[in-house]
Amino acid sequence: MRADKILPILAITFLSLGFGESCRHAMVRYPQSPPEACRIYPTSRECKRALDLRSAQAEQGGEVHKVQHTYYFFGLYPGNLVLDTSKYCADGPKSVHQYTSFWNGFWEQITLAIYSPQTVEIECYK
Repeated sequence: MRADKILPILAITFLSLGFGESCRHAMVRYPQSPPEACRIYPTSRECKRALDLRSAQAEQGGEVHKVQHTYYFFGLYPGNLVLDTSKYCADGPKSVHQYTSFWNGFWEQITLAIYSPQTVEIECYK
């Protein structure tokens, strides 16, 4: 086979394997603490009203924040990054989702995994 035919095939194979590798996801969902009215009397009318109000607000969805985390050397440095969700969500987080987006994977592949960014989405309770 000629070199002019092999080079495009190798390039397509490398890009397919490289970008296909970058589908890393980690998601954590947090339960919401009970309303104040339900802590003392869980069977009261006030508790039922507070739960109904909360379920109506939950359908609307909460605010979503995107945070970029920077890792180096195949994601080995820094070892652990602590994210304080109270800076983003006053009522606590509903979910935290860390993943490699297309552009994160692109930069990771271009730098040969020396620079490995990750995106973190924080969804808040309303």
